[in-house]
Amino acid sequence: MTWLTRDWQRPLPTARLLRNDLVLGAVLALLAVASLAVFRSAAGVAAPEHGNESYLWFALAGALLGLRRRLPLAVLLLESVIFVVIGERFADLAVVFTIQMVLFAALYAAWAWSRTPKALYVTTAVVLVGMFGWLAWSFTRPGMLPGDGDAGFLLPRDTAAIIYTLAVNVVYFFGAIAWGQAAWMSARRRALLEAQFERERGHQAVERRQAVQAERVRIARDLHDVVAHHVSSIGIQATGARRILDRDPARAADALATIEASSRQAVAQMHQLVGLLREGDEDATREPQPGLCEVLSLADPHGRPRVEVEVVGERTDVDATVSLNLFRIAQEAVTNARRHAQATRVLVTLRYLDDAVEVEIVDDGHGSPEDPPVRSDDGGFGLAGIRERVAMLGAHHEIGNRPNGGFRVRVRAPRAAG
Repeated sequence: MTWLTRDWQRPLPTARLLRNDLVLGAVLALLAVASLAVFRSAAGVAAPEHGNESYLWFALAGALLGLRRRLPLAVLLLESVIFVVIGERFADLAVVFTIQMVLFAALYAAWAWSRTPKALYVTTAVVLVGMFGWLAWSFTRPGMLPGDGDAGFLLPRDTAAIIYTLAVNVVYFFGAIAWGQAAWMSARRRALLEAQFERERGHQAVERRQAVQAERVRIARDLHDVVAHHVSSIGIQATGARRILDRDPARAADALATIEASSRQAVAQMHQLVGLLREGDEDATREPQPGLCEVLSLADPHGRPRVEVEVVGERTDVDATVSLNLFRIAQEAVTNARRHAQATRVLVTLRYLDDAVEVEIVDDGHGSPEDPPVRSDDGGFGLAGIRERVAMLGAHHEIGNRPNGGFRVRVRAPRAAG
């Protein structure tokens, strides 16, 4: 009996539906009265001593349907009682199409809107037993059957009349139940789909928030790399220029030129990053993000420490994400060497391999403690940022002190982001 399983409680009808039902109930009451008037005029039925009582029963039957969604089981019971009363007091009026459709609609509404399965089953059983019992009792009353005076084509007339009447009523009652159950199941499917849609929309909202957060972390990391690299270079060059300004103005001028170039490059790259945040601004121009080609710009043969760049292998196409992150790793490693290692020489090596690309940054400084902190004293996130980028690329890496002194950062990543 899976088809009759009611493991879901249909939500109550909205206030708007209930208001519309009240209007519909008034309209149905008028239609029931009008249909009765037309039927009586056409057939000339109903004993005159009953007066206008039949109109009252028909009007009540139509009006009660206005409560079919608010009180479905009560309406079903009351409509069944009214149907029997009309059939008993006005025998010929029970065949009026209006009163039959009212009972059909009440049974349909009970199965479509009831929120208490056990009460629904009990109420339906009472109605069916009552209706078919009343129908069976009607067969025993004089004049209800055509009689056996003439044999039918296949069956005796009384037998054929009983079979036909029972078949019509079975289709009538169980058709209303089936239609109502189908409406309930349709509402259940819609509710489940809406709930699933809401869950998916919630998941999408979470994923969007996570994507935004990841993008913020990436941009913060890029901002840190850009600012730390260039500001460190500017600070070192400014210190050197101040010391030699009196003794060697020409070298001081070179240092100032380097400071100017570094500051311009820092501003340009920060504009690029800020441009990424101006989503939806179609007029905002966005220059390409730096990549492995810009590794050469890290060279600083006259600085302290001296930074040299070597490129090994034939240049090949590298995924933009891989290219950007490897450049940032090299940039951050050079910055760390300048700020913390007290090195005199930094060598940056870019290697193009068969199916991978590698950057290696080594210096001749004093190395780092065995257990360096994630966050440095000056507020930077250099090594932590490098490790985050390595994890994002799924790259192989070596970060730590060299056996003979100094520090090494080596990262090898596939040419395509995976």
